[in-house]
Amino acid sequence: MKWFSLKGVREEVRKIQWPKRKEMATYTASVLGFVVFFAVYFMFSEIIISQILRMLKVF
Repeated sequence: MKWFSLKGVREEVRKIQWPKRKEMATYTASVLGFVVFFAVYFMFSEIIISQILRMLKVF
């Protein structure tokens, strides 16, 4: 349980291979791209479903 101490935690944090700036930019762009894609997808899905329900006079 060496990692349970503050010194152990510091040692473990030093072992972490942190992403480079370019990698982080790529990961961030990917996440933002997926968020925008799914936001637009769900927005259009909601519009289409609401139009169908209006045509069926359910809503």
